[in-house]
Amino acid sequence: MIAWVRKSRGAIALALLALVMLTAAHAIVARHRAAPPPSRHTAAHWREAAAAGSNRCALYHARFGGRRAQLILITQGPVRNYVIVEVGKRDPASRILRSTWLRAAYGEAEHIWLGEYGSAEAAIRSAARLCPASERCWAEESGCGPKQNVMTPAQIFFNGWPPISPSGM
Repeated sequence: MIAWVRKSRGAIALALLALVMLTAAHAIVARHRAAPPPSRHTAAHWREAAAAGSNRCALYHARFGGRRAQLILITQGPVRNYVIVEVGKRDPASRILRSTWLRAAYGEAEHIWLGEYGSAEAAIRSAARLCPASERCWAEESGCGPKQNVMTPAQIFFNGWPPISPSGM
């Protein structure tokens, strides 16, 4: 057995190199792939928002490290907030950090996950289609963007967790 492994080291190395090259090629192609069509649940929610007459919206970009991005819809009163969250590893600690930040930034408003993208740019393009420039509001306006004085993801990581329910709620 050991003699066979010694003789076939080159073949094993070549096979591993081929797997690495295929993985890299797939990652490059998937990163620029167009977003899939929305699910029935997401499309139904968009129709409900449009029917309710909510034409104000805001975009916000939060970075938690990583190349992938998630698009989350948070409705605060009549304003639809589209939050692009850059994500890295799929570990429980990162998920808890992101959900804690979302609660601190947007309160107990319902968070609707709209999709995951290969890059932040793809998520931003999708959010921009859902929230055209003519309907966008600014962070100073009521219900637009996260609350004032919310901790950044890095501050949460280094300084500790904010309270589950922000003061004043």
